[in-house]
Amino acid sequence: FMEQYSLQRHQKSLVAKYMKELKFVSVQEVCKPVLSAGNFQESSLQRALVSAFFKFKQIESWSLLTAKFISLANAGGEKELVRVVKKIRDLDFEEEVCQQLRNVVGLAIPALKPEALRYLARAVLYNQLTQGMELDKAKDPYAELKIKDSRQLTQLNQMLHEVTRSSLQGSFKTILESITNEIKGESLVAVYGEEAEFAEYTSDMIWAVLFRVQPHISGSPLRFIKRMEQISLQADIKESVRLCMYYLVQVAKVHLHIAKNSSYILNRPEEYVQEYTERGFKVDSTYRKAISLYKSLDYSELPERLALEDIHSALNEAYEKHTDQLNREWLKCLNHFSFDYKQINIPKQYEFYQTEIAKADQKVVVIISDAFRYEAAQELLSEMHGDTKNTAEMRFMLASIPSKTNIGMSQLLPGNKSFNSGEILADGILTSGTENRAAILKQNNKDSLAIQYSDLEGLSLSEKREVFKNQLVYVYHDVIDSTGDKRASERRAFTAVDDTVKELKRFVKTLHASMNVARVLVTADHGFLYNDREIEDKDKENAPLKDGLQFHNRYILSAEKQELELGYSIPLRSTTSFSDDLWVNIPFSVNRYKRQGVGHQFVHGGGSLQELVVPLIESSRQRVEVTKKVMPMLINRGGLKVVSNILKVNILQDTEVSRLEKERLIKIALFKDTEQVSNEESLLLNATSEAPSDRMYRTELILIGAAANESFLKLKIFDAEDMLNPLIEERVQNSTLIQPDF
Repeated sequence: FMEQYSLQRHQKSLVAKYMKELKFVSVQEVCKPVLSAGNFQESSLQRALVSAFFKFKQIESWSLLTAKFISLANAGGEKELVRVVKKIRDLDFEEEVCQQLRNVVGLAIPALKPEALRYLARAVLYNQLTQGMELDKAKDPYAELKIKDSRQLTQLNQMLHEVTRSSLQGSFKTILESITNEIKGESLVAVYGEEAEFAEYTSDMIWAVLFRVQPHISGSPLRFIKRMEQISLQADIKESVRLCMYYLVQVAKVHLHIAKNSSYILNRPEEYVQEYTERGFKVDSTYRKAISLYKSLDYSELPERLALEDIHSALNEAYEKHTDQLNREWLKCLNHFSFDYKQINIPKQYEFYQTEIAKADQKVVVIISDAFRYEAAQELLSEMHGDTKNTAEMRFMLASIPSKTNIGMSQLLPGNKSFNSGEILADGILTSGTENRAAILKQNNKDSLAIQYSDLEGLSLSEKREVFKNQLVYVYHDVIDSTGDKRASERRAFTAVDDTVKELKRFVKTLHASMNVARVLVTADHGFLYNDREIEDKDKENAPLKDGLQFHNRYILSAEKQELELGYSIPLRSTTSFSDDLWVNIPFSVNRYKRQGVGHQFVHGGGSLQELVVPLIESSRQRVEVTKKVMPMLINRGGLKVVSNILKVNILQDTEVSRLEKERLIKIALFKDTEQVSNEESLLLNATSEAPSDRMYRTELILIGAAANESFLKLKIFDAEDMLNPLIEERVQNSTLIQPDF
């Protein structure tokens, strides 16, 4: 053996001591780097042997070997632990291995036994959670586990860093999760408080914080949101916990946006529409997201102490009260102007063809998505902004009353309209059915076509290209209304909204990229109201007349004006392009009329802002990519410190990705002068949300050992396409070797 590896005579005793294991070829393969005269040291050999015993393919660091020992203290690891420890004891170097584990974790154990290794696991978890915090020795039940030596914390953090980049990540995470039954998050939060800035959070700790701050959801929503933002920056939160947190944040945002509404009483309809399209729609948007998240929660994984039903009831109550008050005043204001759209300086749906299409000198595709309300279109707009060549922008129009599919669809077509007892005509042609609509379009533009989106899906790429060779194409898309308008499926309306956003995002991109369409317009026939709480019969209104021409749960059509105690009787001609002498009767606000066999949670037909304000997205394709990109911002600028070899960096994307500002890939690292002295991390800043909490990123930089004694370093953040000129250059204090003051 000594001849084979050219070892020297004085090394013979060391070879003899470990020959029992060195004789195996598999062990020799792993130990090969130390099996030479210059490298054959006992400490190096012991590390190599332990690596071989664990069946690693190479010599691993004591950090990873320590993590491996600890992970075997969990159920299922006993057999392998017994096998490895027996080999170590047979070679008589258990004490040396225990010392190496102490060097990594900072606490001593007497032997390589499961309980001793679980003790180390408790220390790892506890210090992972509490490092950087001042110890409350009198109250903290786990105070004995505290590592006070900053150099030991550095070693511990090095181990944690290595584990996350190794095959041990899963098993090590499992042992730490099992230890949460011993290091109780509830106890830590009870000692240090719900506002304490822990280095990391277990699921139990997050629940403990939530129990304490849940009263702020409606009372101080901004405070609640900020606390959740701080916790959500943690990289490793269990999915069921993250979903629940995100649901509660959306609930808080509903309360926050409602609170921002300074008054429900404004002077003119234009002011109501401006307020709704700039800010008010966010109440509906966050309510939709909250409801969708609530339905996705796995209640078996949520603690009973979290009063979710009460929180959800309060959400529905607040939303219902808000939509009622808002639309009660909005309709009062419209009534003051006799519901006469001609007196209102807002783009009308019935003007769409004349203002947007008639004078167009380029190819146009119009996508009409049934019931695609304004707030949902805002989400689509945000998604479209992620395309670096897209410059979509949002406008709006006021739909007609009643906000019904056949009326909205007819108003978006050219020609002179007649209501014709509900069999609506445009230039004498029925407006129902795709073929009729195509004929109406061709009367005004021979090079035009109408087609259902569902029919497009069945065409080949070449057939689709033939369709979009036409100068004007109307595409009719129906996912939301076809789901929400059925009593059996109305509860899935918000899922249909999500599906619509995804479908239209893909479709618009395909039109630009593959169909050579430069201009795309996305709009809707009407919006909708949705309340998730089941509306009971006692909350529905009786029909105010019995001899109407058409009955609906949001309107009744009559031949004459009605004197209504709890509603409005409006000339049909006031809000449409019809000249028919008919009257539309609607409730005072968001109330529903009693109707048998129909749904009452998803409705449209009335005059609420949610039903009448319809989107108009104009999407165009640029030949070159938009050059302006979003910028990163350091959240804790001016106070950056490397602690225990780790710098935690929190970054805010300054603005959402938009029509004029696109995503940016950044690279982040620590430097000493021009030399990189940490790992390099990449982040893609591509958030499309207006909410800052949705544009926050977190990463960690690990200082290399060679730079551990440097007092000050530079954090540099680069655009990935320009590694010479940093976007941000920030001085960082290295506190690794500074003893904390306990």
